[in-house]
Amino acid sequence: MARHSEVDWIAAGLELLAGPGHARLTVADLCARTGRTKGSLYHHYPDMAAYRAELLAVWRERHTEQLIAAAERESRTDDKARVLDALAQALDLRLERAVRNWAAHEQQAREAVQAVDRLRIDYLAGLCRDDGLSATDARDHAILTYALYLGLQQLSGADEQAALRRLSSKVEFVLPPAAARGP
Repeated sequence: MARHSEVDWIAAGLELLAGPGHARLTVADLCARTGRTKGSLYHHYPDMAAYRAELLAVWRERHTEQLIAAAERESRTDDKARVLDALAQALDLRLERAVRNWAAHEQQAREAVQAVDRLRIDYLAGLCRDDGLSATDARDHAILTYALYLGLQQLSGADEQAALRRLSSKVEFVLPPAAARGP
């Protein structure tokens, strides 16, 4: 019998989270999804709090840290923003919404989401500063851009990914090109 790794448990949890939601992140549902026993889960994680912490850490890494790392491989600010935007649009919005919904109900998830929000806003503000905005304006633009991104995620239906791609080019009022800002 093949031995399941932590990745299998994390993948199962991410699927449950993106599908039925955080209320289904139970030992029973995880075991049913993986076809493994409770003992197998507890072989990898001492308890559900540790499992959920790992799940949130993986979400942070895949949905934030990897995007920032990819953007940072670019040298120009415009290219960093382009890469970040493309990768953010490709994220599974069901999972993003599910983690935020979870955060509305549990402190552990709330703290993880708040940390990710700070990291994302700080990175956007850094891009704005690199593009010539003052620290205050950069932070304001970053918050507005991020709020718009989060708001667009709340659109439901089959067309949300297309809407995000289509509307992203219209965000210039939030992050105007350097030439339009003037001296």
